[in-house]
Amino acid sequence: MRNLGNGHSIPPSPLKLFGQAKKRINDIFKEIGEYIYESDNFIQKTYKNAADLVTAEDAGIVKGFKEKVDGITEVLARDHMKVAFFGRTSNGKSTVINAMLRDKILPSGIGHTTNCFVQVEGTDSNEAVLLTDDSDKPKSINDIKQLAHALSNMKLNSNKCIRILWPKEKCRLLKEDVILVDSPGIDVSPDLDEWIDEHCLDADVFVLVANAESTLMQTEKNFFHKVSSKLSKPNIFVLQNRWDISAIEEDIEEVRKQHMERNVQFLGKELNVVKPEDAENRVFFVSAREALVSRLHEDKGTPTPVGALQEGFQVRLFEFANFELTFEECISKSAVKTKFELHTERGKNINSNLRTVMEDVHQRSIIRRDEQSLIFQQKSDELDYMEKQTKLLTAEIKEKIKDMVDDVERKVACALNEEIRRLAIIVDEFDRPFQPDPFMLNDYKKDLHTHMESTLCRNMVGRCTATCKRGLDNMDLYMTGKLSAITAAVNIAFRCLFTQLPLTSHSLQ
Repeated sequence: MRNLGNGHSIPPSPLKLFGQAKKRINDIFKEIGEYIYESDNFIQKTYKNAADLVTAEDAGIVKGFKEKVDGITEVLARDHMKVAFFGRTSNGKSTVINAMLRDKILPSGIGHTTNCFVQVEGTDSNEAVLLTDDSDKPKSINDIKQLAHALSNMKLNSNKCIRILWPKEKCRLLKEDVILVDSPGIDVSPDLDEWIDEHCLDADVFVLVANAESTLMQTEKNFFHKVSSKLSKPNIFVLQNRWDISAIEEDIEEVRKQHMERNVQFLGKELNVVKPEDAENRVFFVSAREALVSRLHEDKGTPTPVGALQEGFQVRLFEFANFELTFEECISKSAVKTKFELHTERGKNINSNLRTVMEDVHQRSIIRRDEQSLIFQQKSDELDYMEKQTKLLTAEIKEKIKDMVDDVERKVACALNEEIRRLAIIVDEFDRPFQPDPFMLNDYKKDLHTHMESTLCRNMVGRCTATCKRGLDNMDLYMTGKLSAITAAVNIAFRCLFTQLPLTSHSLQ
């Protein structure tokens, strides 16, 4: 529970919604990033190995998704809620911010004190530092008085911005990723358009700090008309500051009613940023000085000095706390919508487009699978047909070989019989004289035997070789013809099959 500064407590801050939404969307984009990383690896590998399934365009698109998600993740890490405070000089803008931060961080006082934009944001460090546009080198927080104070000789130009990195542990708002931007008085610079373009376009909430001692000025109205022209229905709160004057005014209720009517008219009808019936909930009557003093002493555990708070301060402190609660509800919802809605849509588009790419690849894969299955079935059928035909051919060839062997045997036997009948002629052809001498007779017989054997073999070779070779050649031609006929029949059959297919290899191009 948080303390209002008057002893009462209010429920936990609605700012938790932004933190929860930020964590949730970061987790979602982490999952998207992992999915895209896996998809990118798959697409790149497939593109290298099967360019007909994944095109170069597909590979480039998925890689682009990876870069987009990395960029969104980086932006999400920096996303925060931003509130910008505007008003005329000395209306108490810096005091309001100090009261909300419960510390005297920004220079404040009588006159034109804030010379440039001052952005207060949280840091995890325990030391507060100051950064300027012209340098990344951290400066001492004490330099804020020289750089941002309008009375300093070292002051910056009004369109420049000083960043104060304040320890998150010291401030609840900063811990919840809220950034507060203080501005110079809108009545001291003509560069309002430049201010809006450089410092306001990403603001979730605008707070107009008005002076309750005077009516809403045309200068203030003109500025927010410019803001409204550049942003669609900006969230604007009006703080009627220095309402502690009510303690000494007699007709204060009439003054309050007059301020409320004019502010409601301005917000609800002139700017048309909120319904007239809801405009009253955007206007608060506060004393930032009293809120700051009360909170400083409360945090220190010391009593507030007598006279520091005017009569009826409890109501004004409650009003300030009520403003903070309403502001927190508004900025949290607005920031979730403005900061995360675009990222959410981009994430949806990335997922949708990635799904389209993956479905296209999947569809091509299905076509390739079906085509390959058909080819596989074709080859299987072809192989089965070849096996059957080969078995039939083998059986037929074996039978023909058997017939050929039988035929050769008959022809050889016939030729051998004829040669046997010619043995007498072969013997007569032996021209060596007969030797009756027993010693010479054995040599004679051997020579005769050799002569008859060589002559018989020579005659048999002469009579049978041509016939056998002719039979073998015929068998070889027959086998070759049969195998060629089988192969040709298979090719013709499957060529006819493919001409009837609606899907061809060109379907994948």
